[in-house]
Amino acid sequence: MKTEKKSIRVIHTGGTFGMIPQHPRPTLAPRQVQQQITTYVPELAQIADIDFKVMFNIDSANMQPHHWQVLADDIHSHYDSFDGFVIIHGTDSMVYTANALSLMLRGLNKPIILTGSQRPLAEIRNDARSNLINAVELASYPIPEVCIFFGTHLLRGNRSIKSSTTGFGAFRSPNYPALAEVGVDINLNRDDMLPGGNQIQLQTAISPSVMVFRFFPGLQPDYLGALTNSPARAIIIEGLGMGNVNIDEASLCPVVQELTAAGKLVVISSQSRHGEVDLNRYENGRQIGQSGAIGNGDMTTETSIVKLMWLLGRHSDNLDAVRSNFLTPVAGEVSH
Repeated sequence: MKTEKKSIRVIHTGGTFGMIPQHPRPTLAPRQVQQQITTYVPELAQIADIDFKVMFNIDSANMQPHHWQVLADDIHSHYDSFDGFVIIHGTDSMVYTANALSLMLRGLNKPIILTGSQRPLAEIRNDARSNLINAVELASYPIPEVCIFFGTHLLRGNRSIKSSTTGFGAFRSPNYPALAEVGVDINLNRDDMLPGGNQIQLQTAISPSVMVFRFFPGLQPDYLGALTNSPARAIIIEGLGMGNVNIDEASLCPVVQELTAAGKLVVISSQSRHGEVDLNRYENGRQIGQSGAIGNGDMTTETSIVKLMWLLGRHSDNLDAVRSNFLTPVAGEVSH
């Protein structure tokens, strides 16, 4: 019995994928992108019925929150028309887009898979072709999540980080297992996937009022204090280890108290990619927590940024709601 092919929408947003092999590498026009993919990856038609759309044609470093909203709106509008979605995206900001879509589109029962490449599709030795073929095939599976496929692994999008600027396995998921591994066979890890939803929900409100500082020995508290009268409403401090920052000479405790009193939410993340922030483990963490800061659990800093933007968009006049919902999982982005 012949299995009916799935219908997959492939959305192109730009990045290295659609460049041509010249130096400097110009970006192709939208029609050229589609023609190039049809020419270099004709096998896609054997995998699924492809609906191709060029949404943007930009370097992913130029991606802005309004681009996330346009993507989410388009997927929501055409959600019932396709069995899955693949987004071709530049690698540099891919995890931010994946995070945003996982929060903006809730209750998924089909896959939204972001992919891209380190080398353009038109180059002889590239990773674009295999990434796209595998992403489209995976998009035909019942995977109810926003994911990133790169190299040989399908990762939960809001658990992913970009770990290499040159390797074909450019992404990894430090605190969550891969959802699938692709080799000769496709091995799905269904036990760690989210349960499928019943009805998609669209929530695209977002606020850019987030700032990030990296702690280092010698960081002057006054630099953080300058944010007291700034438009920033949430401030992330990337601490050491489990979230430790200086509480002795040039202590950050007074400035965290000052920021909290000024109506800012201070979040502590970690410069360590594996593990979680625990402000109760060491005295440094305890004191910064007593000063008003909260930890981000095992979320990545990238996820913390986007989640705060999304929560501030939803609760623009209620910082207590942002604080109380920050560590509550929305799309598997943080462990219970």
